[in-house]
Formats: sequence, C-alpha cells, structure tokens
Amino acid sequence: MPAEILFTFISDLIDPATCQKGNAMAKSHYSFKKRQKELAQKKKKEEKRQRKLEKKAVETDETEKDPIPSAEDL
Repeated sequence: MPAEILFTFISDLIDPATCQKGNAMAKSHYSFKKRQKELAQKKKKEEKRQRKLEKKAVETDETEKDPIPSAEDL
C-alpha cells in the first residue's frame, strides 16, 4: 500500500472534517454565536435594571425634598 493512500485513510479516521477529498463542510460557530447573544441580552437587561434604579432614586429624592402636606398640617 503506498504511503499517500495510507496517510489519507488514517487522517480520515482521525478527523473526518479535514478529509482530503474536498467534500468537508465548514463547522458552524453556533455555540459561540449563542453565547454572544446571551451575553448581549444579559448586558441589556442589566442596563435596564440600572436605569430603573436611577429613576427610582431620583423620585425618592424629590419626594423627600417636597413632601406632600398632610391634612393634619393644614
């Protein structure tokens, strides 16, 4: 058996994706893309949470400065 044929056969057994025959398909980076999408969603959610906390803090500061007069004060 010639060495070239043997080498091709062994390399196909080791990693079929790198087949020398030219019919190998490129692998998708699905897990990478999925992780990037999850991280983007997590970042967006955290930013939204921070905006809500800031808005709530501003509202509480305003209510402390200008308390609504109660009926007893009148």
